Amino acid sequence: MKAVYYEEFGPAEVLKIGERPEPPLKADQVLVQVAAAAVNPIDRRLRAGELQDFFQREWPIIPGWDFSGRIVGLGENVTGWKIGEDIAGLAFDWFLHGGTYAEYAAVNAGAIARKPVSLSFLEAAALPLVSLTAWQALAEFADLKPGQTVLIQAGAGGLGSVAIPIAKHLGATVYTTTRQKNFDYVKGRGADHAIDYTACHYADVIREKEPGGLDTVLESLTHDEAIRNAIHLVKPGGTVAYMNNPPPDMPEIADKNIKTDFLHNRPDGEMLGRLMALYEKGALMRPEFEVMPLEKAVEGHRRSESWQTRGKIVLHVQDI
Repeated sequence: MKAVYYEEFGPAEVLKIGERPEPPLKADQVLVQVAAAAVNPIDRRLRAGELQDFFQREWPIIPGWDFSGRIVGLGENVTGWKIGEDIAGLAFDWFLHGGTYAEYAAVNAGAIARKPVSLSFLEAAALPLVSLTAWQALAEFADLKPGQTVLIQAGAGGLGSVAIPIAKHLGATVYTTTRQKNFDYVKGRGADHAIDYTACHYADVIREKEPGGLDTVLESLTHDEAIRNAIHLVKPGGTVAYMNNPPPDMPEIADKNIKTDFLHNRPDGEMLGRLMALYEKGALMRPEFEVMPLEKAVEGHRRSESWQTRGKIVLHVQDI
Protein backbone atom coordinates (compact mmCIF):
# COMPACT_ATOMS: atom_id res chain seq x y z
CA MET A 1 0.00 0.00 0.00
CA LYS A 2 1.06 3.62 -0.49
CA ALA A 3 1.95 5.37 2.76
CA VAL A 4 3.86 8.26 4.29
CA TYR A 5 6.43 7.13 6.87
CA TYR A 6 9.62 8.12 8.65
CA GLU A 7 12.61 6.10 9.79
CA GLU A 8 14.20 8.63 12.14
CA PHE A 9 13.22 11.66 14.18
CA GLY A 10 13.78 15.03 12.59
CA PRO A 11 12.26 17.89 10.56
CA ALA A 12 9.39 17.50 8.12
CA GLU A 13 11.82 16.37 5.43
CA VAL A 14 12.31 12.99 7.15
CA LEU A 15 8.85 12.03 5.87
CA LYS A 16 8.97 9.69 2.90
CA ILE A 17 6.27 8.28 0.65
CA GLY A 18 6.45 4.77 -0.71
CA GLU A 19 5.13 1.24 -0.43
CA ARG A 20 4.55 -0.33 2.97
CA PRO A 21 2.97 -3.69 3.90
CA GLU A 22 -0.76 -3.69 4.57
CA PRO A 23 -1.25 -3.73 8.37
CA PRO A 24 -2.14 -7.01 10.10
CA LEU A 25 -5.63 -7.16 11.59
CA LYS A 26 -6.09 -7.97 15.29
CA ALA A 27 -9.20 -9.63 16.68
CA ASP A 28 -10.76 -6.40 18.00
CA GLN A 29 -9.91 -4.26 14.98
CA VAL A 30 -11.41 -3.30 11.65
CA LEU A 31 -9.36 -2.84 8.50
CA VAL A 32 -10.09 0.55 6.96
CA GLN A 33 -9.54 1.69 3.41
CA VAL A 34 -8.50 5.25 4.27
CA ALA A 35 -10.03 8.07 2.24
CA ALA A 36 -8.58 11.00 4.19
CA ALA A 37 -6.38 11.68 7.21
CA ALA A 38 -5.99 14.94 9.10
CA VAL A 39 -2.69 16.55 10.08
CA ASN A 40 -2.54 17.36 13.78
CA PRO A 41 0.20 19.07 15.84
CA ILE A 42 0.82 15.79 17.68
CA ASP A 43 1.83 14.19 14.36
CA ARG A 44 4.72 16.57 13.78
CA ARG A 45 5.69 16.69 17.48
CA LEU A 46 6.10 12.91 17.51
CA ARG A 47 7.96 13.03 14.20
CA ALA A 48 10.34 15.61 15.67
CA GLY A 49 11.12 13.30 18.60
CA GLU A 50 9.09 14.98 21.32
CA LEU A 51 7.15 13.09 24.01
CA GLN A 52 9.39 10.03 23.66
CA ASP A 53 8.83 9.01 27.28
CA PHE A 54 5.11 8.52 26.65
CA PHE A 55 5.27 6.21 23.60
CA GLN A 56 6.83 3.00 22.41
CA ARG A 57 7.65 2.63 18.72
CA GLU A 58 8.70 0.32 15.94
CA TRP A 59 10.43 1.79 12.90
CA PRO A 60 9.42 2.82 10.33
CA ILE A 61 6.52 4.85 11.68
CA ILE A 62 3.45 5.83 9.65
CA PRO A 63 2.06 8.99 11.31
CA GLY A 64 -1.56 9.97 11.73
CA TRP A 65 -4.48 9.29 14.08
CA ASP A 66 -7.49 11.00 12.46
CA PHE A 67 -9.11 9.28 9.51
CA SER A 68 -12.23 8.63 7.47
CA GLY A 69 -12.77 5.67 5.20
CA ARG A 70 -14.57 2.40 4.57
CA ILE A 71 -14.46 -0.90 6.44
CA VAL A 72 -12.92 -3.62 4.27
CA GLY A 73 -12.10 -6.22 6.92
CA LEU A 74 -13.36 -7.34 10.34
CA GLY A 75 -11.39 -8.89 13.20
CA GLU A 76 -12.81 -12.11 14.57
CA ASN A 77 -14.15 -10.47 17.77
CA VAL A 78 -15.77 -7.46 16.08
CA THR A 79 -19.57 -7.22 16.22
CA GLY A 80 -22.00 -4.50 15.19
CA TRP A 81 -20.06 -3.49 12.09
CA LYS A 82 -20.22 -4.59 8.46
CA ILE A 83 -17.81 -4.54 5.57
CA GLY A 84 -18.64 -1.59 3.33
CA GLU A 85 -19.71 0.84 6.09
CA ASP A 86 -18.28 4.35 5.89
CA ILE A 87 -16.70 5.48 9.14
CA ALA A 88 -14.47 8.02 10.85
CA GLY A 89 -12.37 7.54 13.92
CA LEU A 90 -9.35 8.16 16.07
CA ALA A 91 -6.63 5.55 15.60
CA PHE A 92 -4.75 6.55 18.76
CA ASP A 93 -2.17 4.09 20.10
CA TRP A 94 0.64 4.37 22.64
CA PHE A 95 2.66 2.15 20.29
CA LEU A 96 3.75 4.06 17.20
CA HIS A 97 4.10 2.10 13.99
CA GLY A 98 1.03 1.99 11.76
CA GLY A 99 -0.88 5.27 11.43
CA THR A 100 -3.45 6.73 9.06
CA TYR A 101 -1.27 8.48 6.45
CA ALA A 102 -1.73 5.33 4.39
CA GLU A 103 -4.15 3.59 2.05
CA TYR A 104 -5.09 1.10 4.78
CA ALA A 105 -5.12 1.20 8.57
CA ALA A 106 -6.07 -1.29 11.28
CA VAL A 107 -8.16 0.47 13.93
CA ASN A 108 -9.78 -0.67 17.18
CA ALA A 109 -13.51 -1.15 16.64
CA GLY A 110 -14.27 0.82 19.81
CA ALA A 111 -12.66 3.93 18.33
CA ILE A 112 -14.85 4.36 15.24
CA ALA A 113 -18.19 5.96 14.43
CA ARG A 114 -20.39 5.91 11.35
CA LYS A 115 -19.77 8.78 8.98
CA PRO A 116 -22.91 10.87 8.51
CA VAL A 117 -24.06 10.82 4.89
CA SER A 118 -24.13 14.62 4.81
CA LEU A 119 -20.41 14.84 5.63
CA SER A 120 -17.81 14.19 2.97
CA PHE A 121 -14.86 11.95 3.77
CA LEU A 122 -12.67 15.06 3.87
CA GLU A 123 -14.96 16.82 6.35
CA ALA A 124 -15.25 13.74 8.54
CA ALA A 125 -11.49 13.19 8.71
CA ALA A 126 -11.01 16.67 10.18
CA LEU A 127 -13.20 16.00 13.21
CA PRO A 128 -12.28 13.05 15.46
CA LEU A 129 -9.18 14.07 17.41
CA VAL A 130 -10.03 17.73 17.97
CA SER A 131 -13.70 17.04 18.73
CA LEU A 132 -12.98 14.29 21.25
CA THR A 133 -10.18 16.31 22.82
CA ALA A 134 -12.31 19.44 23.20
CA TRP A 135 -15.38 17.58 24.50
CA GLN A 136 -13.39 15.52 26.98
CA ALA A 137 -11.58 18.62 28.24
CA LEU A 138 -14.54 21.00 28.44
CA ALA A 139 -17.59 18.81 29.12
CA GLU A 140 -15.97 15.99 31.10
CA PHE A 141 -12.87 17.34 32.81
CA ALA A 142 -13.93 20.96 33.36
CA ASP A 143 -17.67 20.19 33.60
CA LEU A 144 -18.28 23.54 31.90
CA LYS A 145 -21.71 24.94 32.74
CA PRO A 146 -24.00 27.60 31.24
CA GLY A 147 -22.92 31.07 32.30
CA GLN A 148 -19.33 30.10 33.09
CA THR A 149 -16.26 31.61 31.43
CA VAL A 150 -13.51 29.90 29.45
CA LEU A 151 -10.32 30.91 27.66
CA ILE A 152 -9.57 28.86 24.55
CA GLN A 153 -6.09 29.58 23.29
CA ALA A 154 -5.35 29.73 19.55
CA GLY A 155 -9.01 29.94 18.60
CA ALA A 156 -8.44 29.83 14.84
CA GLY A 157 -6.37 26.63 14.99
CA GLY A 158 -7.64 23.10 14.61
CA LEU A 159 -8.51 22.52 18.26
CA GLY A 160 -9.78 26.05 18.82
CA SER A 161 -12.02 25.84 15.77
CA VAL A 162 -14.06 23.07 17.37
CA ALA A 163 -13.53 23.94 21.05
CA ILE A 164 -15.21 27.34 20.64
CA PRO A 165 -18.47 25.89 19.23
CA ILE A 166 -18.42 23.14 21.87
CA ALA A 167 -17.99 25.69 24.66
CA LYS A 168 -20.89 27.74 23.26
CA HIS A 169 -22.97 24.56 22.97
CA LEU A 170 -22.33 24.07 26.69
CA GLY A 171 -23.49 27.64 27.39
CA ALA A 172 -20.19 29.31 28.29
CA THR A 173 -18.84 32.80 27.61
CA VAL A 174 -15.76 32.30 25.43
CA TYR A 175 -12.53 34.28 25.36
CA THR A 176 -9.99 33.34 22.69
CA THR A 177 -6.62 34.47 21.38
CA THR A 178 -5.92 34.93 17.69
CA ARG A 179 -4.63 37.48 15.22
CA GLN A 180 -6.85 40.37 14.14
CA LYS A 181 -7.30 38.84 10.68
CA ASN A 182 -9.08 35.86 12.27
CA PHE A 183 -11.54 37.83 14.41
CA ASP A 184 -14.46 37.31 12.05
CA TYR A 185 -13.68 33.59 11.86
CA VAL A 186 -13.58 32.95 15.63
CA LYS A 187 -16.55 35.22 16.35
CA GLY A 188 -18.47 33.46 13.62
CA ARG A 189 -17.83 30.24 15.52
CA GLY A 190 -19.21 31.72 18.73
CA ALA A 191 -16.33 33.48 20.49
CA ASP A 192 -17.59 36.35 22.65
CA HIS A 193 -14.21 38.04 23.10
CA ALA A 194 -11.36 37.78 20.60
CA ILE A 195 -7.95 39.06 21.75
CA ASP A 196 -5.17 39.90 19.31
CA TYR A 197 -2.15 38.54 21.17
CA THR A 198 0.20 40.44 18.82
CA ALA A 199 -1.26 43.82 19.83
CA CYS A 200 -1.65 43.39 23.60
CA HIS A 201 -1.07 40.91 26.38
CA TYR A 202 -4.08 38.61 26.49
CA ALA A 203 -3.72 38.02 30.24
CA ASP A 204 -4.05 41.75 30.97
CA VAL A 205 -7.23 41.97 28.88
CA ILE A 206 -8.78 39.01 30.68
CA ARG A 207 -7.84 40.30 34.14
CA GLU A 208 -9.54 43.60 33.33
CA LYS A 209 -12.71 41.95 32.04
CA GLU A 210 -12.81 39.09 34.56
CA PRO A 211 -11.18 40.39 37.77
CA GLY A 212 -12.51 37.42 39.72
CA GLY A 213 -10.88 34.98 37.31
CA LEU A 214 -12.10 32.54 34.69
CA ASP A 215 -13.79 29.23 35.37
CA THR A 216 -11.71 27.30 32.84
CA VAL A 217 -8.65 27.63 30.62
CA LEU A 218 -8.08 25.29 27.68
CA GLU A 219 -4.32 25.73 27.30
CA SER A 220 -2.78 24.48 24.06
CA LEU A 221 0.26 26.79 23.96
CA THR A 222 3.60 25.33 24.95
CA HIS A 223 5.74 28.25 26.12
CA ASP A 224 6.41 28.70 29.83
CA GLU A 225 4.68 32.07 30.22
CA ALA A 226 1.38 30.77 28.85
CA ILE A 227 1.61 27.59 30.91
CA ARG A 228 2.00 29.63 34.11
CA ASN A 229 -0.48 32.36 33.11
CA ALA A 230 -3.22 29.75 32.83
CA ILE A 231 -2.93 29.07 36.56
CA HIS A 232 -3.01 32.79 37.39
CA LEU A 233 -6.08 33.43 35.24
CA VAL A 234 -8.52 30.93 36.76
CA LYS A 235 -10.53 31.65 39.89
CA PRO A 236 -10.19 29.55 43.06
CA GLY A 237 -11.67 26.14 42.34
CA GLY A 238 -11.29 26.66 38.59
CA THR A 239 -9.96 24.25 35.99
CA VAL A 240 -6.96 24.32 33.65
CA ALA A 241 -6.76 21.62 30.97
CA TYR A 242 -3.28 21.40 29.43
CA MET A 243 -3.30 19.96 25.94
CA ASN A 244 0.45 19.72 25.25
CA ASN A 245 2.31 19.89 28.55
CA PRO A 246 2.07 18.78 32.18
CA PRO A 247 0.91 21.45 34.66
CA PRO A 248 3.67 23.65 36.10
CA ASP A 249 4.99 23.19 39.62
CA MET A 250 3.25 26.17 41.23
CA PRO A 251 2.01 26.54 44.82
CA GLU A 252 -1.01 28.46 43.54
CA ILE A 253 -2.49 25.21 42.21
CA ALA A 254 -2.97 23.84 45.71
CA ASP A 255 -3.57 27.26 47.30
CA LYS A 256 -6.43 28.00 44.89
CA ASN A 257 -7.68 24.40 44.72
CA ILE A 258 -7.29 24.38 40.94
CA LYS A 259 -8.17 21.23 39.05
CA THR A 260 -5.50 20.69 36.41
CA ASP A 261 -3.93 17.92 34.35
CA PHE A 262 -2.13 17.09 31.11
CA LEU A 263 -5.03 15.60 29.16
CA HIS A 264 -4.61 12.86 26.57
CA ASN A 265 -7.32 12.37 23.96
CA ARG A 266 -9.26 9.17 24.55
CA PRO A 267 -10.57 7.19 21.58
CA ASP A 268 -14.30 6.72 22.15
CA GLY A 269 -16.44 5.65 19.22
CA GLU A 270 -19.72 6.10 21.06
CA MET A 271 -18.85 9.66 22.06
CA LEU A 272 -17.60 10.42 18.56
CA GLY A 273 -20.89 9.16 17.16
CA ARG A 274 -22.81 11.60 19.36
CA LEU A 275 -20.55 14.46 18.28
CA MET A 276 -20.94 13.50 14.62
CA ALA A 277 -24.70 13.71 15.08
CA LEU A 278 -24.33 17.24 16.47
CA TYR A 279 -22.25 18.23 13.46
CA GLU A 280 -24.75 16.65 11.09
CA LYS A 281 -27.72 18.59 12.43
CA GLY A 282 -25.77 21.86 12.67
CA ALA A 283 -25.66 22.05 16.47
CA LEU A 284 -21.85 22.28 16.20
CA MET A 285 -20.02 24.21 13.50
CA ARG A 286 -17.47 22.28 11.47
CA PRO A 287 -13.93 23.64 11.20
CA GLU A 288 -12.55 25.12 8.04
CA PHE A 289 -10.03 22.83 6.41
CA GLU A 290 -7.47 22.86 3.63
CA VAL A 291 -7.00 19.77 1.47
CA MET A 292 -3.62 18.48 0.34
CA PRO A 293 -2.79 15.25 -1.45
CA LEU A 294 -1.05 12.57 0.61
CA GLU A 295 2.12 13.28 -1.36
CA LYS A 296 2.19 16.79 0.20
CA ALA A 297 2.47 15.54 3.79
CA VAL A 298 5.84 17.29 4.20
CA GLU A 299 4.23 20.61 3.32
CA GLY A 300 1.34 19.84 5.64
CA HIS A 301 3.75 19.34 8.55
CA ARG A 302 5.62 22.52 7.69
CA ARG A 303 2.35 24.44 7.67
CA SER A 304 1.37 22.95 11.03
CA GLU A 305 4.71 24.02 12.49
CA SER A 306 4.14 27.60 11.35
CA TRP A 307 1.30 28.07 13.89
CA GLN A 308 -0.44 30.14 11.20
CA THR A 309 -2.99 27.62 9.92
CA ARG A 310 -6.71 28.26 10.23
CA GLY A 311 -8.84 25.22 10.95
CA LYS A 312 -7.48 21.83 9.88
CA ILE A 313 -5.21 20.40 7.19
CA VAL A 314 -6.61 17.22 5.66
CA LEU A 315 -4.65 14.83 3.46
CA HIS A 316 -6.60 13.27 0.61
CA VAL A 317 -5.39 9.67 0.55
CA GLN A 318 -7.56 8.12 -2.14
CA ASP A 319 -11.03 8.19 -3.69
CA ILE A 320 -13.28 5.38 -2.50
